Order: sequence, then C-alpha cells, then structure tokens
Amino acid sequence: MNQNTLIVPDGPSALPLLPSLEGRQLVLASASPRRHQLLSALGIPFIVRPTDADEVYPDELQGPEIPRYLSELKARAAAPALSEEEVLITSDTVVQLDGRTLEKPGSEEEALDMLRQLSGRTHDVTTAFCIVDGRHPEEIKTHHDTASVSFGHITEAFAQHYVQNHAPFDKAGAYGAQDLIGMCAIHTLKGSFYTVMGLPMHKIFSELQLLD
Repeated sequence: MNQNTLIVPDGPSALPLLPSLEGRQLVLASASPRRHQLLSALGIPFIVRPTDADEVYPDELQGPEIPRYLSELKARAAAPALSEEEVLITSDTVVQLDGRTLEKPGSEEEALDMLRQLSGRTHDVTTAFCIVDGRHPEEIKTHHDTASVSFGHITEAFAQHYVQNHAPFDKAGAYGAQDLIGMCAIHTLKGSFYTVMGLPMHKIFSELQLLD
C-alpha cells in the first residue's frame, strides 16, 4: 500500500459519537491490514501513512515498555508531516512468554518454533498506541493495553499447516487471533480481543473523544 492511501469504510459512521473529529482527518501510521480493518470499524475515512522508522529498541526495556517505545518511535517519525487538521495514530504489538519477547518471525522455522513455545501455554499480548494532534505535534500521548491468551495443544501438523497457509511473518508471535489459530487453538482470552489483533479500540475511542 502506498503512502497517503485514503480508506473510506462502508457502513454507518461513528463520527456523531466523536464530535471532536468533525473536520479532522485520521492518519494511521501502519501498513497492517488488521489495523486497517479495526480502524475501519469506526466507519470514519482515514489515511494510511506508514513510517519507515527502524523498529529497534534498547535491550533493557521489558514488558509494555517495548511497544510503548516503538509506538513513540513511529509517532516521532510521522508527526513532522502532520497538518493541523490531521490526527495521527501509531501502534505496536508484542507477544511475551515467560518474560521473553516473541517478535515477528524471520523464517518458517522461527515461526514454527514460536508456535511450539506457545502450545499449551499462556502468554501476554500488549499493544501500545500513540495519538498525536496535528495542532500540537510536539505532544505524544501514549497508552497501552494487555490481554492474556491461553493456547491449547498445537500439533506439529497444525503448526506446519498454519505457517504454510496463514502468513505468520508480519505477526508478533507468528500468529493472528483473527484467523485459523484463533478459532482452533485459543481456548481462553482475558482482555480485549482487539488488543490481541493489533489495536485496543476501546482505549483509542476514549482518547479520540478527548481531543480538543
């Protein structure tokens, strides 16, 4: 998807519930189709403007500090290009198991290894997001939300089928809660499903209501 792609969702608009967005333009700095899907649920047109920020974080960061840092990194990269009418949203998601961060897999074997680790275990998924008002581009408001996800046992055959057919390479932890693994392997989810999917929409909605 190119820079500055306008997405115009179908269906009813939530704009009457967000009067602060009247005359404003939402900008999502993410190429993730899942985040596009979630933001589209508001029924409000938005611009997709991914950043080219290098997603590297200091080794000493732990837990929610990691996605908060990366989300702010993206916000600082994107904020200078904002007009006064634009409202920027950036986001980052991490999967953590026993204090270790499982990022996007770089190979099929790495994806399989992540799914083997997650099999029969409970892990945390944290999504952080930033909102930047183009009228105050120096102010970055950062928030995060965490959900706990428990997998049932994943067989080797299932893991291999998933990796070969469900594009795990752009997903933290090598899986998407919205696809086959969510339907067949997740047996307990405590928290927001949308946080696991990539945007904590309940918190984003609340923050958009607070815009000047």
